[in-house]
Amino acid sequence: MKLLNTDTLEEVREKLRTETEEMKFRTCVMDMEESCGFICAEDVFSPEDMPPFDRSTVDGYALAAQESYGAGESSPVFLHVCGQIGIEEAAEISPGEGEAVRVQTGSMIPEGADAAVMAEYTEEYAPGQIICCRPVSSGENVMRRGEDIRAGECIIRRGQKIGTAETGMMAGLGIRKIRVYERPSVTVISTGDELAGEGEPLTAGKIRDINTYTLSAAAEESGMTVLNKIRTADDEAEIRRAVQTASEKSDIVLISGGSSKGNRDYTKEVLEDVTGNVFTHGIALKPGKPTILAYDRARRTVIAGLPGHPMAALLVFRLVIAHWYRMKTGAKEPFLIPAVMGSNVSSNQGRETCLPVRLIRTADGYEAAPVYAKSGSISALSEADAFVMIPRDREGIRKGERIWAELL
Repeated sequence: MKLLNTDTLEEVREKLRTETEEMKFRTCVMDMEESCGFICAEDVFSPEDMPPFDRSTVDGYALAAQESYGAGESSPVFLHVCGQIGIEEAAEISPGEGEAVRVQTGSMIPEGADAAVMAEYTEEYAPGQIICCRPVSSGENVMRRGEDIRAGECIIRRGQKIGTAETGMMAGLGIRKIRVYERPSVTVISTGDELAGEGEPLTAGKIRDINTYTLSAAAEESGMTVLNKIRTADDEAEIRRAVQTASEKSDIVLISGGSSKGNRDYTKEVLEDVTGNVFTHGIALKPGKPTILAYDRARRTVIAGLPGHPMAALLVFRLVIAHWYRMKTGAKEPFLIPAVMGSNVSSNQGRETCLPVRLIRTADGYEAAPVYAKSGSISALSEADAFVMIPRDREGIRKGERIWAELL
């Protein structure tokens, strides 16, 4: 049996980036209200200042700050209320010496005023007359025009995922349209004579299909759209037909199983026939060594032959395909959680190890408890909260060592 000529994870990522340099994801202009969850395809700049005028952040009185200096409980400042500005009104009145203007939260601050004193620190002792028991400084309880966002400022960057905060900013600035990346289409192909169809009873040697649903969920979670799910037997012609059909309709094809070097593993041969461009067969990674990557230049489709074991297939998808998608769109890398390793963990030098862990909250942060499981384990998928990467030049991680964990 021919051994796999493995690449490091970084080499695989670089090969995939280089091979697909010409491939660009489609973009479209979308209504702001429908864009939540999509990735921004170009920098978005504010068309105006926010707020568009100086505004009060409290209910109270707008005044020149110096008019309140020296105010206290035992020595209040006496002020004349020269008018009132509602939140829907323009500030057409200006307080002079010894004067203040009644305002609400959101009211425009008039000329001549540079602060606002909260109503709680004032008391009306006669119609149009108040006492102020607390001094305010210039700018206190006032949001200046453009203090939040300046006209021309970049408010959403390319690669930023549109969420509730971004939607709120666009609404507040009157931005109704935004250019986003269309979600790439994915076809998931699961191969294996042993796979029972949906609703099919288990017979001797049969197991239920896990990878179709695990990989589909992972793709959707990464911002992709699953176009089709195909299940095939370990039959070269059947797999070839499935790959050809998927490659014509999808941006990404994920094939589960058949990527090793067994006598019924046909993925590599099929991908060579269909694309003529298999550039990786084997990653120096545990789990996930028998991974195949190809690029169909004619159809501009990335095809990944993933391991058949569920945990390995999921981790390779996260480390290679999801990473590549973020790189192509400029999306942020996942946030890493600092933790302390809860026990000694050994590792094989020469290949990176992807270790599933449970994160246990402690008084000082998090402790990472290894989830030991064989490559075919199913329960590890739900037991693990995150995974830790052990470098290929390390023999393991010591108990108490500080590490970074990526959430699953």
